[in-house]
Amino acid sequence: MGDEMDRITGPDIEHRQEVLQVKDALRKVGIDLETFDIVITAVYIKPRPYGFDFKCERHEELLGRVQKLAAFKHDDRSTTGGAFSAGQTHGEGFRQKGFGPRLHIEIGLDGRCNVHIDSHGYVDLNGDYDWSRSLEHGYWDLAPDKAPWAFGSFGEDGQVGPMVAKPTQGLDGRVSYQFGITGHW
Repeated sequence: MGDEMDRITGPDIEHRQEVLQVKDALRKVGIDLETFDIVITAVYIKPRPYGFDFKCERHEELLGRVQKLAAFKHDDRSTTGGAFSAGQTHGEGFRQKGFGPRLHIEIGLDGRCNVHIDSHGYVDLNGDYDWSRSLEHGYWDLAPDKAPWAFGSFGEDGQVGPMVAKPTQGLDGRVSYQFGITGHW
């Protein structure tokens, strides 16, 4: 089985817990990936946003299906917010509306796709980006995807990562810097 930092390839990956959980979340919003002739090529596990890469022969149909669902916001690259949000997306990106754990689907026009669950969604129920919440998304979802070795996870929702606090001046007048780990659960 191929294994990179928190990315798994090889036989039987389609039976992993992460795949089953993401497929279940998709079914709850009206998408059954099994009907789109997909082949799972890699699975991502925590601390990265967990989910999977897949090849989709019927990617245009999948794109049409996702576009029709009110549960998702399209990261429209013709807008400033959409272009910023789609910056790390392969193809067309769609984010499930709401905060907390939310689906993020990337549909490549070449048939290479990805779906995962971000731990910190930042699109409100009206479909507007909440930029203050996007900072949490950047720290807890994007950063672990780019540097998974610096982050960890525990339990259902627990996450830990590096912390640098702003310099503070002590009673003795000396400025000290604080480094450590931070987390939430």
